[in-house]
Amino acid sequence: MKISIAMATYNSAKYLKAQLQSFIDQTRQPDELIITDDCSTDDTEIIVHEFAKVAPFTVEFYRNEKNLGYCGNFNAALTKTTGDLVFLSDQDDVWFAEKIEHIIGVGDRHPKCWILTNDAYLTDSELTEVGLTKLGQIRAAGMPIERYVMGCCCAVRRELLDLALPIPKTFDAHDAWLVWFADGLKRRYVDERVLQYYRRHENNESDFLANRLVRMTKFAFYKESLTKAFSKSAEELELAKIERLKIFRSGVQEAKQKGTPALLIQLNGLHESISMSIQSMEVRADIRKQPFFTRILSAIAYWLKGGYSSRHGFKGLMRDLIG
Repeated sequence: MKISIAMATYNSAKYLKAQLQSFIDQTRQPDELIITDDCSTDDTEIIVHEFAKVAPFTVEFYRNEKNLGYCGNFNAALTKTTGDLVFLSDQDDVWFAEKIEHIIGVGDRHPKCWILTNDAYLTDSELTEVGLTKLGQIRAAGMPIERYVMGCCCAVRRELLDLALPIPKTFDAHDAWLVWFADGLKRRYVDERVLQYYRRHENNESDFLANRLVRMTKFAFYKESLTKAFSKSAEELELAKIERLKIFRSGVQEAKQKGTPALLIQLNGLHESISMSIQSMEVRADIRKQPFFTRILSAIAYWLKGGYSSRHGFKGLMRDLIG
């Protein structure tokens, strides 16, 4: 099995050396490291070239001609990999020595899973542990496992990359794109082994609640959810979610042209499920725009039709009634 690492860099000189060293320290080293750089202005390229001189595996560095953004940069790296199993890597984490070897073993035990995800310790900028893991935070908040979307903890099989790439330029998260495919096709496995440090610092891209260095609670999660739901930008955020789903649905439609007949059945089911979610979100968005009394009647009518049948249905009904 050929193992690749796909890394996207941007002004990463401060923390990059530690992550690169953790690749060398692996008990099962990768066969290739593909790095795409998004027009860094610091010493990132120099560090990578110096590393390539001593690395016992192939290191390829590509500098983008123009800034592609976080998702576009990872898309560029992924499309250049050639491995059967591709590990996604952030530029500022540190992997434990057994990560690659352990995940290969997990993959052998779950051959039908196209994404294999591990847990990670949350740390401060100096890699000081705070007693929290990302998966632990997700569970403490009461969030479903589907919310555990963390690219730097994922290894992706070639079968999924061939199906799902390239990621559209209009989509904003490479890891969500791949995990949505794997979850939708029931081909992801989440392993609870902690296999790396997830470094939190002032330049991190993600501000997701479960990434914070304080212990998560269900109350804190619901408080933040309610704050967002009733904020001035709530409607704008909801429309952005709908647009995101529409882009993903188009990706699933394109994947249907590449899949086997057996996989086509699953892709059709995923496409239908996404369409139903979009329809529900658009109906609810329209309800919230209506005058107060009309809104109450429309929300109750939608509830009687089963429109609020999910496990958060009552909260959704209350949200739409308030407008």
